[in-house]
Parts: sequence; C-alpha cells; structure tokens
Amino acid sequence: MKSEIFSQAIKEGRSVRFYYQLREVILDPYFIFTEEDGTKALYGRTYSTSRFNKFDFERIVNIRLLPLREIKPIMPVSPLLN
Repeated sequence: MKSEIFSQAIKEGRSVRFYYQLREVILDPYFIFTEEDGTKALYGRTYSTSRFNKFDFERIVNIRLLPLREIKPIMPVSPLLN
C-alpha cells in the first residue's frame, strides 16, 4: 500500500504528508529503493528544509497525498547515488 501511494505521488508530481518517528514530514518524493538488507526506503526533498533525505518505509505512518502543485525536480550530484 505504501509503495502504491508513493508511486502515484512520484508519477503525478505530488507532495505527500506522513509521520516519521512521531514527526510530521511534508515531502516531494523522488524514488523508492530497496536497501541491501531487503528493506524499502523512500528518498525525497523535505518541504520545510529543502534538504534531500532518506526515510525507512517501516517507520512511515499515516500517509496522505497533498493537492497537486508543481514539483521542480532538483537532484543532488553525489558519488553515492552514481
């Protein structure tokens, strides 16, 4: 279910709101990936800080798609992602 919501948000260019470790997060999701240990994670830009962060799926709760707004993709250049 989480993958479907995040995939829809990525495909439609929508932001999401969820709680992560008892903290509200508004995020522009960029991609979902699987860690080496088999767990899923989400990578995206947080709205409040404009920083890119990784979020473990198992700690994400209460996901909501936000109304459509334009997301401007900004991908950081990092040797860890290449």
